[in-house]
Amino acid sequence: MSDFHQHGLICTLQRLAETNSGELDAKLAVLMKEKPVSLILPCHFSEIGQPALAHILDELSQVGFLREVIVSTNGMDKGGLGVARSYFGRLEQPHRILWNDGPRLGAVYKLLNDANLGGFVPGKGFNTWAACGLVFAEAKSEILVTQDCDVASFRKEMLARLCFSSMDPELNHGYSKMYYSRVTDRIYGRVSRLFLAPLLHALVRVVGHHPLLDFLLSFRYPLSGEYVMQRDLAGAMSMRGDWGLEIGLLCEVFRVMEPNRVCQVDGGSNYDHKHQPLGSDADGGLYKMSREIAHALFGHLMDEGLPMTGEFLPAVLASYHRESREALRRYKNLALINGLPFDMVAEQHAVELFSKALGEAMDAQGSTGVVLASWKRVRNVLPDFTGQFLSAVAAENEG
Repeated sequence: MSDFHQHGLICTLQRLAETNSGELDAKLAVLMKEKPVSLILPCHFSEIGQPALAHILDELSQVGFLREVIVSTNGMDKGGLGVARSYFGRLEQPHRILWNDGPRLGAVYKLLNDANLGGFVPGKGFNTWAACGLVFAEAKSEILVTQDCDVASFRKEMLARLCFSSMDPELNHGYSKMYYSRVTDRIYGRVSRLFLAPLLHALVRVVGHHPLLDFLLSFRYPLSGEYVMQRDLAGAMSMRGDWGLEIGLLCEVFRVMEPNRVCQVDGGSNYDHKHQPLGSDADGGLYKMSREIAHALFGHLMDEGLPMTGEFLPAVLASYHRESREALRRYKNLALINGLPFDMVAEQHAVELFSKALGEAMDAQGSTGVVLASWKRVRNVLPDFTGQFLSAVAAENEG
């Protein structure tokens, strides 16, 4: 049984008992009449045909509270578009495919570059931004929810609980994020537990408690890719086009929404999705991921007025070394008491790479990184962009 402890600035909705999925589905079927829901699947073409995505689609076939599914894709050519249409044709719900690196949408996205509002950068961040923009521009759904496409353990109840936190008028959270235990045969989630959490604690050691840091530390799994938000919020937030997407979104939520409108929802245990390699500067992996997360976080801290110069950054790096060693000790003990394997050499190697990535992110301060303007700002700067975007999406799905 989960705990019921409420810690931090946001509400935590734990799973205290098994949910009657039939009753919950019936409630959501009624609620969707007032708050229609769009599900966003940010998807690289390589994920099509993989067991995880096939399982997700099987589970979604039993979901009756979605107005539509938007599959926002990249990494495919025209032939791949036909494959994608056929593959996602098994969905019971109305669905559309955003071919973000296709010629029609590519021509529209070039306008963003020309206006210094961002631009197409292939990956999950841009796929999410584009789909959020579609929901915001059409204004037909009140709620949008995202789901990563590499989750082998996805269950429809997870999606239902997450959506309920925003759809139910008594809860009515403007932004809800799922959290879960990254444990199967061992403890996973290295970037969260060995990089981001120690980094946040290191920052608190150096600067003291800060509203943004306290907000971020309230989340049990801040890097999860599953969250639900109301439509207006989706249009008000800028987004990162790289691995800084999730941490950047939380910083944006902090900026535009009161914490009492934010919650996190327990997605359960044994949550299993694709395990990224550690990688290096040359081939990406968790190394590149951690560097881009740190770069996004530092950018938002600069916006909050924290000094990313002088002795500040070396002090944070030194404090991170201390906090990461403590994290290693704690997770070794956690694995030991639960009879799980724990490779200390491999874990220490991960921390060493994360330290190097953190140093690179510090050296890169002053560069903006891959930032996509909010859809409200795009609409103000480029009044014709939304119409051209919607026309391209319609043409793509009719062709």
